[in-house]
Amino acid sequence: MLYNLSFLAAILALARNAAADPSSTTTNPATPTAAPLLDLPPFSGTFSIAYPPSDKIPPTDTPQVQKWLAELDLTDVPDWPLVPFTEDGDPKNPKVIPEEACDWTETGCFNKDVTTCPLGVWGLTYDDGPTEFSPQLYDFLDKTEQKATLFYIGSNVVENWQAARRACGAGHHIAVHTWSHPPSTSLTNEQFIAEVKYTEMAIKEVCGFTTTYFRPPYGDIDNRIRSLLWKMGYTSVIWDYDTDDWMMAPGGQRTEAQVDQAFDQWIAAAPQDKAGHIILEHELYQNTVNAAIKNLPRVQATWKTMSVSACTNNSHPYQEKNITLATMDGAKTGIDLDNGNSSTPTTGAGGSQPTSSGQDQGKNSDEVKSAAFLSVGLLSKEVAALVVMSATIAIAVI
Repeated sequence: MLYNLSFLAAILALARNAAADPSSTTTNPATPTAAPLLDLPPFSGTFSIAYPPSDKIPPTDTPQVQKWLAELDLTDVPDWPLVPFTEDGDPKNPKVIPEEACDWTETGCFNKDVTTCPLGVWGLTYDDGPTEFSPQLYDFLDKTEQKATLFYIGSNVVENWQAARRACGAGHHIAVHTWSHPPSTSLTNEQFIAEVKYTEMAIKEVCGFTTTYFRPPYGDIDNRIRSLLWKMGYTSVIWDYDTDDWMMAPGGQRTEAQVDQAFDQWIAAAPQDKAGHIILEHELYQNTVNAAIKNLPRVQATWKTMSVSACTNNSHPYQEKNITLATMDGAKTGIDLDNGNSSTPTTGAGGSQPTSSGQDQGKNSDEVKSAAFLSVGLLSKEVAALVVMSATIAIAVI
């Protein structure tokens, strides 16, 4: 019986490889994509709603946004004037920002934000993805068996959902970076909620889980924005090291050599570290990806390098607590099918996360659990025929 279960599991494993999601393919045939650590619910590329236009602040008078607003109690959110910003992401008049706002970019004030990792640990983060350049970065992360926190822009998730889905399956820590990348304190409460929730919804549709970490564009955050994040169940993440890589062409005049020099300085100062670090990098341009790939091995040789969820030892960084991501305390990436007390991730348009059938409940066989993750709809006709044949052989032998 065990022999036949193993044989069936092997056939099912072949089915999974044969029906791999297009997002799992690599742009470089010489760099094979690592096998997914998380089996995601099926997603066809058809979204359940018409999302707002890309790179535009979403309207707040839609039924979807009004539903989100009705679910939140905003009566105790601080009522401060909105902060106008320049095109470069700087406050036009920072002197009018009240001290009690605890504005990080202007005063360096923190309030329950994640800012650093433990001593000896490097929190690896990339902003503004997924983009057309992301697969090159993901190839290299796969090659070096490295996990990172990816702060995604919602409109980019919709436009590049295959890359997003690949990163989710690889076990990277996925988080929110707003829908259209505006300075947070320039938005009304309603606009900010829409920016976060549309991004959260897009990631849920593509990957099947609900995010709980947020990074503010430009680092622009104060106690009004934090209050809104807490009400939505989010933790804010800042950084202590900034590569300024976004200022390389076409974003600005910074050179790749200057980015390299920043890493030189940080590595040279590492023996005097009093705490770990969280780095700000981007998967925005070809140049930023090139710089990330060049410098990551140097970082890995100097610090224990991991995602923010790992460096804070949060094994459950999503609302779905049956999904585990690797941490420093030994937690391993995976999905617990037997955890009946946690919500099951769904994609809305793409269907629900497959679960074990009733007859499989309580069994400890790894083969049965592997089979439970697979969607029959993903099997090719040829592989499905092999599965049926192997099952017939197993029954005949029994």
